[in-house]
Amino acid sequence: MVDGTMRAVEIYMYSLTEIYFAVASYLYAYWLRPFVVKKRSAYFAAIMYWAINLAGRYIDGWDGFGIFTTALAVILPIIAAWYLDGKRNLEQKIFLCAVFMLIRWLPFEMFTEIGSYEKDLIMATDLFSQNVTAIYVELVIWELIQYGVSLILLYIAIRILHKYYKRKNENMTWQELVMLLAPSVSLLLVRPIMNAYFKLWMECIQNRTKTTNIPGDLYRMLFCVLSYLSILVLIIFYQQIKEKQDEEFAGQALQRQIGDMRRHIERIEDIYDDMRSMRHDMGNHMSVIRGLAETDDITELKGYIEEWKGGFDEIQNTVRSGNAVTDVVLSEYAGSCEKAGISFNCDFHYPENFEINAFDISVILNNALQNACEASDGVDDPSVSVRSVRRDRVFIISVKNHISHRVCLTGDELPGSTKEGSGHGYGLKNIRRVAQRYKGDLEIRQEEKDGILYFILNVMMVE
Repeated sequence: MVDGTMRAVEIYMYSLTEIYFAVASYLYAYWLRPFVVKKRSAYFAAIMYWAINLAGRYIDGWDGFGIFTTALAVILPIIAAWYLDGKRNLEQKIFLCAVFMLIRWLPFEMFTEIGSYEKDLIMATDLFSQNVTAIYVELVIWELIQYGVSLILLYIAIRILHKYYKRKNENMTWQELVMLLAPSVSLLLVRPIMNAYFKLWMECIQNRTKTTNIPGDLYRMLFCVLSYLSILVLIIFYQQIKEKQDEEFAGQALQRQIGDMRRHIERIEDIYDDMRSMRHDMGNHMSVIRGLAETDDITELKGYIEEWKGGFDEIQNTVRSGNAVTDVVLSEYAGSCEKAGISFNCDFHYPENFEINAFDISVILNNALQNACEASDGVDDPSVSVRSVRRDRVFIISVKNHISHRVCLTGDELPGSTKEGSGHGYGLKNIRRVAQRYKGDLEIRQEEKDGILYFILNVMMVE
């Protein structure tokens, strides 16, 4: 009877362990999914993690490697996630996989320590010290609680980190990786040390050099609790620092845009000054033309008229949109594209009788066209087009350009900048801020047609 009960408990424990690691592996994929473009990479990494743990439990001698097993459980999922996700953002993949190992292990280790106290407590009672069945029942219930609550704490940690790790699509630098991972590496090394301690104690019990269960240790439990919380706090603080940097860089970007606006205003003022000067000299020009006409010197007359016309064309914007500010912005980008060999098509019309600030429109056009022109670098047959559509109280600006490869888009998160250095990637954020000021937002799409990949930015504003 006792042997049958013991066998049933063993089967129960094996089954519970397998269920635990199956759920933990699913949570691994759930943890990685928001950070990857190709979702299959998250699932392959989770399968790799599950397979390594399975080998550690059932292959004789495998678990004896300790640190080697832990390293494999970190490294192989990193390789799978990185390679299958298009070999992007390796630093972040390393960090994410290492963090999961910790937030999975630490809650379970907390309950292992609590379990040591719990066993000492129940064995001090007459019911459990004299009744083998009661001991089995207690073991079954406690293991279910330990595995279940550990998974709940793992899920809670993932949800918290998903919420506060807002820049999931942002490239992590090696410096940031070292800063964030330095505490984690030491924690990962503690795991095989503690496992070796428990294994040694169990061997002592088997050879009868120890007669008591592994005692609970308050310091080990506090170590697990504080380590669990420190990982959450570290990532939350890291994201807060990034947000503060964003505010500083956004302020710098705003200063640059203010400078651009001043330059546009100066350009408009120069145009008006030149036009006033030309109107002032109009009488003199007409007198010269009349004199040349009277001398019948047609060649000289044509040359003078062409020279005068050339001076007049220089002060005219090449693009007419219906607003002086947007005329200057669009004309400057039309000229820049022509010099860079980029085809520029404009069908933009400033909305009449629409409650919108011309300088807000210029912020959108400046940022959108700058991004489009920079994305055209290195693209075969580069092309940039800008158009506008108005439907009643809705005004839409659409900028379309060729791109060489697809941009990483994750949920509502804006694509990050591919330029090196700090202070980049705020153009789309500033566009979104302006659009939201007018009860609108932006939409980003990528389309492929006739073998050409297009990046399309639509900005909607509502009057």
